[in-house]
Amino acid sequence: MPHSGLRLHSNAPSYATRLACTLLIGAFVAASARATASEHSCNRPIADAMPLIEKMEHSWDRVADYTAYLHKTERFADGRIIEERGFIKFRKPDQIYLRLLEGANAGAELLFPKPGTDRVVLARPGGVTGAIAGFLASVPAIGRLIPHEFDLHDARLLVGQHHPLPDSSLAKMIRLISLNVSMAARRAEGSMCFHASEHVDGKPTTKFEVHLPPEVGFSHTIAEGETLWSIADHYAQDRYVIVYSNPSLNAEAPLPAGARIFVPRYYAPRALIWVSQAIHLPLRLQMFDVDRRLYEAYSNVDLRIDVGMGDEDFDPVAYGFPAETTPDDAPSVGSSPSR
Repeated sequence: MPHSGLRLHSNAPSYATRLACTLLIGAFVAASARATASEHSCNRPIADAMPLIEKMEHSWDRVADYTAYLHKTERFADGRIIEERGFIKFRKPDQIYLRLLEGANAGAELLFPKPGTDRVVLARPGGVTGAIAGFLASVPAIGRLIPHEFDLHDARLLVGQHHPLPDSSLAKMIRLISLNVSMAARRAEGSMCFHASEHVDGKPTTKFEVHLPPEVGFSHTIAEGETLWSIADHYAQDRYVIVYSNPSLNAEAPLPAGARIFVPRYYAPRALIWVSQAIHLPLRLQMFDVDRRLYEAYSNVDLRIDVGMGDEDFDPVAYGFPAETTPDDAPSVGSSPSR
């Protein structure tokens, strides 16, 4: 069954969980403090990273599916640091199931895409909101009115997230690394270095570091009606990266027409990457923002590839979503940001 092996946790954090979170935040701050010192010793040509990138891409090409426990940490422009831990299933080309186990939204579930669609996410919230929604859903007259279908970029799925949740997959991590390093190698911009081998999740890894010029990018004049989404799409960049590079911008407010903003060419000025020496896939990724603070960190724990998942692992009914969609249950897109 799809839920087999999934250990659920109560919403009340244990002492061990609180201690682990404290240690993680301490490590998060310490990693930021080490960023500047590392920059001065990382001076190999960025092209030296390409053999490892190509091996990683070739390894991913041979993977059919995987499961992992995803540990995610994100720093927001207002100073918040949000940590989440979830269980993820992924099957090519783009099927994903995610259940959040720890964090403010623990208990939330997501299935993407809804069968027969390419932009519809089936989702239910966790935390207090999820408890209320679960109670209301059990009331026959109300349950069918609780939204569970959303457009991929619905604003409600982005609360407390840098990215739409389906972007948490290993596929997106590999694409992000490959896109930025390959672009830098073509342009001969940036530098890299290798570090001593480290064990991640008990597995030996090759650890390397990449530095990309934060001052390289595009000057953009905001046109009437443009949004962070549309500008990010135009430059193939992430909207939060644009916000970080333009402190005067408010990610939630309409953009001021006529204002000039800077759109960086690269996702992050500095990144640390740990690649498994056995399967040549990334197990951990840390990225630093333009102010040299740790911006995002991702780890894939207990990564298992080619486990042989079938359609039943992504069956909406198996996760308690309605078997069929009625006209009243059309994807809820009213809160989606303009693209």
